[in-house]
This record gives sequence, C-alpha cells and structure tokens, in this order.
Amino acid sequence: MEKNFSIGDAVSFGWNAMKTNLGFFIPTVLIFWVAGAIPGGIQSMSAYMSSTAAAIWSIIFGIASFVVSVFINIAQANVGLKFVSGETADFPDLVDKYPKFLDVLVGMILYGLIVLAGFILLIIPGIYWAIRYQFFTYLIIDQDLGPVDAIKRSGQLTRGVWWHMFGLWWTILGINILGFLACCVGMLFAVPVILVTNAYVYRTLLAATPVETQAPPQLPPQPAEPGTPQQ
Repeated sequence: MEKNFSIGDAVSFGWNAMKTNLGFFIPTVLIFWVAGAIPGGIQSMSAYMSSTAAAIWSIIFGIASFVVSVFINIAQANVGLKFVSGETADFPDLVDKYPKFLDVLVGMILYGLIVLAGFILLIIPGIYWAIRYQFFTYLIIDQDLGPVDAIKRSGQLTRGVWWHMFGLWWTILGINILGFLACCVGMLFAVPVILVTNAYVYRTLLAATPVETQAPPQLPPQPAEPGTPQQ
C-alpha cells in the first residue's frame, strides 16, 4: 500500500466532523481552555507575593500547567481517534484514557527534549523531528505502546512523507491563524477541525506502514561434541 495521504481529504473530514458535532465540540474546547487557563491564572497572582514565595509558587503552578496539558493532549487524541473510527465522541471520552497519563507524560518529556535538541542544532532539525515524532500520543492510546516505542513508531509512520507532513503543518497553521483572525471565536471551530484532521492523517499512515521487526540474532554454529561425525 502506498504511504501517502490527501491534505484536502484530511481537512475535509475534520471540517465535516466539526460541523455535525458542534454540540459536543464547542463545550469541549471551552473545557480545554478553562482547564489550561486555571494554573496560569493562579500563577499570575504570585506576582503580588514576596520574591521567594513567588518563585516557589511559580514553579508549582508551572508544573501544574504541564500536567494539565498532558490531560488535554490525551483527551484531544482520544476524541480525534473516536471520530476517525466512525464513532461519535462524547464527554466521557475526555477522561476514559487517563490511565495512560504516565506514558503520555514521559512521551511528552522525551518528545520535548528531542525537539529542543533539534532547535539547539540550528533550528531545522528541531522542526524535522517535531514533525517526525508528533504521533506518539496516538500510538500510546491507540496501539498501547510505551513512550519510547511510540516515538520510534511515529518516526516509521512519517518516513518518506516528511514534506507532505510539512505541508500539513502549514495548513494547520493557516487554520489556526484564521481562527484567531475571527476575534479568536473562530478557534472554537478551528480546534476541532485540527484535532480530527491530525487523527485522520495518523490512521491513514498507520494503515499504510507495516510494523518493522528485527530478525532474531543468528547464533554461531555450535562445535560438535567429541566423537560426533561431522556433516
């Protein structure tokens, strides 16, 4: 099977899923926004504390903000997978994959370190690796992989289609910009399109990419026992 996908088909699928499920997506996006804003909002209040207390609370709420982002990442991936599986997502789907929290947390840390290393190496490797390994959350949830195996498998899925993925990245950036230009209200519609589009591309590449397995190591021939005739 040819490993490729249509950006137009992916975005169209996401658009149609958003249009027919606004009653689910609008409150879901609002939940994401509120959940993400709470730690940052409380963190901003630390500016009125002493410098030592402010530093401590800033660290605490910085960690809390990252933890919330892990939960949101899990929920977004699970919702997208529901729609590309031909199902209709519901609000329990925002929380039912949270047992994968630790794996996704480790995956996000590893992914962030890989991308950071790439940006240190003159930016371009960071963009390259960010695109290559972006599907690790889907693989943890959908294929029950560990974080390291999920990152490796994501690299397999995107091998040979990096430029096509780069085009998708620009398309998603354009959708985000249009959402912000519409007084930010447009993000209520842009976010669902993007999360379903990403899930669609992931599933398309997964179906076209066989699992790479390593051949078992070849053992050296065993010496014949004394008195055994040679073949």
